Amino acid sequence: MRKNLNKFLALLLALVLCFGGFGNAGNANAATLTDNTQTVVSASGQQDNIQDGVTLHCWNWSYKNIEANMALIASLGYTAIQTSPIQQSKEGTSKYSMDSWWLLYQPMGFRIDNTGSGLGTKAEFTSMCNAAHRYGVKVIVDVVANHLGNQTSNNLSTAISDDIRNDSNCWHDYTKNTTNYNSRYEVTQYCMSGLPDLNTGSTTIQNYVIGFLKECIDAGADGFRFDAAKHIELPSTIDTDYCGSNFWPNVINSATTYAQGKGKKLYCYGELLDSPGGGIPSSAYTTYMSITDNSWGNTLRGNINGGNSSSYSHVYHKGDDVLANKLVLWAESHDTFAN
Repeated sequence: MRKNLNKFLALLLALVLCFGGFGNAGNANAATLTDNTQTVVSASGQQDNIQDGVTLHCWNWSYKNIEANMALIASLGYTAIQTSPIQQSKEGTSKYSMDSWWLLYQPMGFRIDNTGSGLGTKAEFTSMCNAAHRYGVKVIVDVVANHLGNQTSNNLSTAISDDIRNDSNCWHDYTKNTTNYNSRYEVTQYCMSGLPDLNTGSTTIQNYVIGFLKECIDAGADGFRFDAAKHIELPSTIDTDYCGSNFWPNVINSATTYAQGKGKKLYCYGELLDSPGGGIPSSAYTTYMSITDNSWGNTLRGNINGGNSSSYSHVYHKGDDVLANKLVLWAESHDTFAN
């Protein structure tokens, strides 16, 4: 019971931390402690396993600011931090405010941005990871693998790497948007709101994603959160509506094996809002990763805002087909905070 209570209280802390723009987000000057080079004993309540602990979503925080607050983050018992997407965006973000957070979810390819992102440089990301590990804190990177950036709706940004942009085999039909969320074909093969949908069944795209994950692991990442995971198809034995591929087993297994070679146990979870659609159970994704239970956070916030937090008697909303140890209880994210 104490473990569950600690986890619940830490999740509530995530709801009340302040968020700001790219450079200043999460600044807690009054309580910030200075990091140094020696190994630091983990805070009481931290879990060794990311799944069993609590992750602080450092949305829009720069790498420098996360590192500056690492002692505080560890002292609050967080097991991991999660960054915003670190891929190079279709536009530069160094001068953009929080209102332009969506640019980080429209990348131009698959490499760590080292061109002056508002989040920082690759060297600053690596330094942040090193600091996190000294405090016993793991690092999760938000990965955008379902789509790249558009120029306008339903076309390709001119910033996309030429080797991807000019290869028709790298794309689904990006002129069509998903309108029927009960159709797995539409969910996995059409665009989300005009964002050009990658052909994630393509070996070329899978290799780009795998290469990016390896780059992140080399820089210090301990795990990944996959954006729009339900929009990336499962193997054809499950996604039988002419849309299945080996993306998940190929990408997850390759990254996991690579991390093991570096002495790391890789953690992965996917953003799976509500249900996959098309009669596919949520548990079909948990063969490969944990998944989000987004409605839990919605209910929690609604009860707190309505003054009914004492009536909150359960936490799992995803359904009986998903085991609790495969769920990420979602207190708040960029979707719920920004919108």
